[in-house]
Amino acid sequence: MKKILMIFAFVLLTVGLVACGGTEDPTTPIDTEDPTLLPGQIEITYASWDLGSPESEEPNMQRLMIEAFEEEYPDIKVRIIERPKVPGTNDDLGWNEFLAARASTQTLPDVFQADNIPFYVINDWAYNLTAIATADAEYLNVSEDIRGVSTYNGKVMAIPNAVHYAGYVVNETLYDRQGQNYPEIDTNMTDFLAYTKAAANHASNNNTGVVGLEGIEHIIHWYPAQLNENYRWFTLSDDGFNLDSTEFTTTMELYRTLRTDSTYVLEALYDAAGAEDSQIEIGNIFPEGDPFNNGNILAKWFYSWDFGWIQANINSGQYTWDLEFIGTPVVGGNKRVPIVADFYTVASNSAHPEEAYLLAKWMGYGKDGYLKRVELSKTVQGISQVNFAPIQNDVELLDAYFELYPNFQGLRTIIETGTFIVEPPKYLPGYIAARYTGTYDAENKMSDIMTSLMAGEVVLADIRAQLNIRANALYNEAKNNFESALQNK
Repeated sequence: MKKILMIFAFVLLTVGLVACGGTEDPTTPIDTEDPTLLPGQIEITYASWDLGSPESEEPNMQRLMIEAFEEEYPDIKVRIIERPKVPGTNDDLGWNEFLAARASTQTLPDVFQADNIPFYVINDWAYNLTAIATADAEYLNVSEDIRGVSTYNGKVMAIPNAVHYAGYVVNETLYDRQGQNYPEIDTNMTDFLAYTKAAANHASNNNTGVVGLEGIEHIIHWYPAQLNENYRWFTLSDDGFNLDSTEFTTTMELYRTLRTDSTYVLEALYDAAGAEDSQIEIGNIFPEGDPFNNGNILAKWFYSWDFGWIQANINSGQYTWDLEFIGTPVVGGNKRVPIVADFYTVASNSAHPEEAYLLAKWMGYGKDGYLKRVELSKTVQGISQVNFAPIQNDVELLDAYFELYPNFQGLRTIIETGTFIVEPPKYLPGYIAARYTGTYDAENKMSDIMTSLMAGEVVLADIRAQLNIRANALYNEAKNNFESALQNK
């Protein structure tokens, strides 16, 4: 009933906008038969948020990939469903609003990018791909850590289309210059911090300092899973969140230690500079300009989607120092690198789910499609380098990617030998509420109380039990609703 009311309310809203404006509402799905469809061809519709404008003179990788798919599979015609603008503005309609408008008329795109898989399952927008996917050897070649997150009770409700790895890029040349060992793929957390602290210089008053570490806020999400192999992102286990655990307490203690050590942690230095009793002037410590572009930061948190512009600066000679990606340091013998994954959903109303799956595979983890993506990035002027590593652990695919990114061989080792924890917002029911938007108490959302913890304004020991109770209550409510909807798939 909630699903029906939601869609009905949205349709009423769009009708009201049409009535007020006196013009056709651009959110209303209107489908006409494609006059270019040849006899015997199957039409598949497609939508994603990375298509750019159809009027743009700049080439778009996704559109080129669709053209290449049609050449590879001439019996399939792909029609792109463009996302409309919000009436009276130049802003794109919100992704779920766009999909709701399509769903209300049973015209969801056959393949669409997914930013909230549980929402699609609850609203019956997602096709159960289990039979198709599990018969595909290439799908089974994707790491279980990656494909498993969009498989619920054995049901495949979405498939991965890109994976981005997170962790630290280290400036090996700068560590050497400072007379210190530089961290490597297998360096443990204790040594990583010790090397960085020894090499940093946050005490200069004549702009000759060296930045130590930047990017510590993510520790609260990935570090507990290094301490306990049964945990995933933000202490999540099969039984729910474990924010009252010793592992999370240890994590918060480490975070607060770093957040208050301005001798080598940039965020701590900023905090100190902003304090009322501090006389620190950031501008007097380091050379002018961005520290990373200056080659003057030892270790900085990045996602692998940043490698394109970093490698371009290396190739052009702007960066003359040696950089390497080490992911997250080893903790207690564990190295579980955090990743952000993107997914495709095949619409529940698709008349051609096998062909839709084939398109989604081509655009994401499929070997033939990925090799075509690399080829296009090399040969089409104006196209940026491929910005995600192969999803399959396949030698030919890895060779193709790392030919473009020769300076990041550390990532190859991580892909070939590592295990991963996946950031949950796109696939985990209840995570966004439990971590960010849900109510903690009368004055705070969950994000507010976590911000206060990280800032040291609240002590974890005082709220540990209540925090865990609230997180799991929010999570379990969403999980139960989702599992009820999943039973019908």
